This record gives sequence, structure tokens and C-alpha cells, in this order.
Amino acid sequence: MEFSPQLSLSQKQQLKLSPQLLQSFELMALPLTELQQRIKTEIESNPALELPSSWEMSYENYASQSETRDDRRTDDSYSDSASYGSDRPGYDFEASDRRQKFMENALSGEETLQEHLMSQLGCEPLDDESYLVGEMIITNLDANGFFIEDPTVLIPEELKQHLPNILKVIHTFDPAGIATTDWRSSLLLQAQAKGMKGEELEQFTALVNDNLELMRANKQTQVAKNIGIPIDQLEMLYDFLKTLTPFPGQSFASGPEKYVIPDLSIKQDQGELVLSMNNASLPDLRINADFESLADEAGTDEQAKAAQQYIQQHIKTANDLIFQIQVRNHTLYRVAQVLLREQREFFLLGPKYIKPLTQKAVAQEIEVHETTVSRISTAKWIDTDWGVIPIKKLFSSAVGDEGAERSKQAVKEIIRQILEEHTGEKALSDQKISDILKEKGISVARRTVAKYRNELNIDPSFIRGTN
Repeated sequence: MEFSPQLSLSQKQQLKLSPQLLQSFELMALPLTELQQRIKTEIESNPALELPSSWEMSYENYASQSETRDDRRTDDSYSDSASYGSDRPGYDFEASDRRQKFMENALSGEETLQEHLMSQLGCEPLDDESYLVGEMIITNLDANGFFIEDPTVLIPEELKQHLPNILKVIHTFDPAGIATTDWRSSLLLQAQAKGMKGEELEQFTALVNDNLELMRANKQTQVAKNIGIPIDQLEMLYDFLKTLTPFPGQSFASGPEKYVIPDLSIKQDQGELVLSMNNASLPDLRINADFESLADEAGTDEQAKAAQQYIQQHIKTANDLIFQIQVRNHTLYRVAQVLLREQREFFLLGPKYIKPLTQKAVAQEIEVHETTVSRISTAKWIDTDWGVIPIKKLFSSAVGDEGAERSKQAVKEIIRQILEEHTGEKALSDQKISDILKEKGISVARRTVAKYRNELNIDPSFIRGTN
């Protein structure tokens, strides 16, 4: 049998992320303070960008202008959302002074967990896509060092291939135990970082996951039997446990939780809910007309053409940034409109009235991908009559039996109240909290209570019982 050569064609679908798309993903997830830093860096490096002369970056500036803002929207009458930036301040002739003030006012202070981790990420030999995934993971960590949002949901599909490797890299960073789901996972990661492995790690895992409540109740004999080790070995494992920290991120400055510049505000004003965007904390960037005109004056020789190409590239980069910031703010505004309507009872009555609301439902309403809502909600803050809170707090899954469902956030608030009511008494176990919730008609398993308590930054009972 003879074979003749044949030409075969096949199609392979592959998405190549452009630098502009990568930057758009990144800007969506940046909190306002970090976006200010990014703008500062771009202004310093790109002569095509011009900073408005009268713009000042400060929370006080935002607060003082909030009462006279023109972009208010009530829950009854939404104007065209493209007008959210209509209250930009005017301009004067003190451009250089204002520019310098912006540079000097870039937020500084004690190192936050995110800053500490980002400095380590910058030392790793990573390609652009891997670095972006690392940055998204780090900005997705709360004050404890735990995930705010499941990273498998947060990371865009086209970048998920990098997630496992980047998590391994971040798990080698200081402090040990960050980038996990909860304090139990953190303790196990810290144990591995200290060299624990094999059978000893399995025993320690059994202690941490299933037996800490029994240890607090002084039932060491039962725990030793459960794990299958002698009492003295159990005591050694428990002593080792006490050298670890359940919340490794808390040794760093809390950053946004201590100094918050909210992206927007929804508050009551004369009986109506008013939505206001914090336009005063971001400058209305524009292209420097003098720098742009240099392109027309460059001439025609080779050196002039190179100069012209340099100018045009910087103008394109500046325009990309301006457009992406506009998209970020516009998307945030549209999400806020939905939150105002769907979480109306919360804004009027408080945290116990947060309704079940998913990011997917909001994404469908404003016709964007669910990951876009996730990114735009990450590390963003909203000023309400009940305090300045993360926007993510207003997204909540349903908890409890069908017909008697409450939002996850509402149940967490009830758990907080239960613990506050029992302050000074013997620390309530997660099972006891679950039983109390059941008496209130809310069916929540013990492990779910433990998860919610952790998200409330409340220590487990074995720690609270030792205070």
C-alpha cells in the first residue's frame, strides 16, 4: 500500500489577550486608592497625560463636596448613567502646583498586607498574564489574608490556566498561611511551610479540622483516640498549633479598612435614597495639547519620524487609560443602580435586611459577564447610613430552608448579634450557635456557622475561650 502526501488544515481557537485588555481587567479590580496610585505612576511616566489644574486627591475633598454634588440619582428617577461624571470641578492656572499636590498626596503609611505581597510578587520571574493573576489574587484578600471571593470565580476563564501555579508561588510568600479560604486551611498551610508532612501532617489535619472543640472541652483522651495517637503526641501537636496564627494578615496595616475612600454613596436624603458617585477622588485626565502638537512639528527625516512615533504611542497609551477608567466608573455606576433598587430595605433599615442577590443576576441585568461584576465589586467601598462597607457585602446567596430563606449577610449579622449577647459568658461553640439559629427558624449547619464566623473576623471558640 502506498501513501501519498496530503495537505491537512485544522482550526484551533485561541484567545490572545492584548495589553489593553489585560490592563482593563486590572483596572476593574483596583480599589480607588490603588487606582489613584496607578494614575500617579502613569502621569509621571507619560508626558501625553495632563492633570486638571484644580483637582486635589483627598477624602476630605470628597466629603466636603458630597452635599453639593449635581450627579445625585434617587431610586425613583435614574438619569442617563453616562452622566455620572457631570460634577467635575473647574480649572484654574495653577497646574504645576496642583500636579505636585497630587503627587505628594498619594496615600502612604504603614505597609498593608497587599503592599507586602505585591513587593514579593514583583520579584518573581512571571509573564504578564501570570503577574495579572497574582495581582488579582492579592487584591482579593481580606484583612486576615483569606479570599474575599472564590478565585475560580474571580479569575477570567482565559486566565485560569495560570491560577494553580500562581497560588503555589503566593503560598511561599511571607506571611505563611495567606491566600486560603479560612483559618483552618491557613493553619495547615503554615504547618507545611514549617516542614510538617506525611503522617504527622495527616494527624495535625485531623486535629485542626475535626477535634478543636473537643480539645477546648478538655477531652484529650477522646481526641487522641479519634486521631489514633498517644496523649503525649497529641499535646505536642496542640503546642505546635499554638505557635501558629489563625489570621496571618492581621499583623499588617489594614489599609482600606482604616482609611477608606468610598467609590460611591447611597444614603437617605429627605426620605429618598440618593446615589452619588465619588467623582472628586479621581482626576478628569486629558491629553496634553502641547505634547500632541509636537507630532505635527516633528518633520520628515528618520529621526523626526521616530520622535513622531514616540509621541503617538504615548498618546495612544494615555487614551487607552482614560477610556478604561471611564468604562470602570460607568460599569460601577450601573451595578450601583441595581444594588440601590434590589437592596432598598438594607439601605433603609440595616444589615439584617440584606436580600439574597447574586453577581450573576446583576450581570444579566446590566448585560455584562459575571466576572465583570465580580471584578468591579472587588475591593470597592460604598458609603451608607449604616457605615462604609465593601460593595461585595451587598451580594449574598440564600441561606436556610426554602420558603424561609435569608441572605448570607443577614445570617452573618444575626450570628454577630448572638455572640455580642453572650459576651462575658463561656464562649459559644459553632454547634451551639447553629442550635440558637435553629430556634430562630434559621437552619444553618455547624460548618457553615464556622465559615461565617471566620468571615466576621471572630476567633473560634477554642481561642476565645482562652482570653
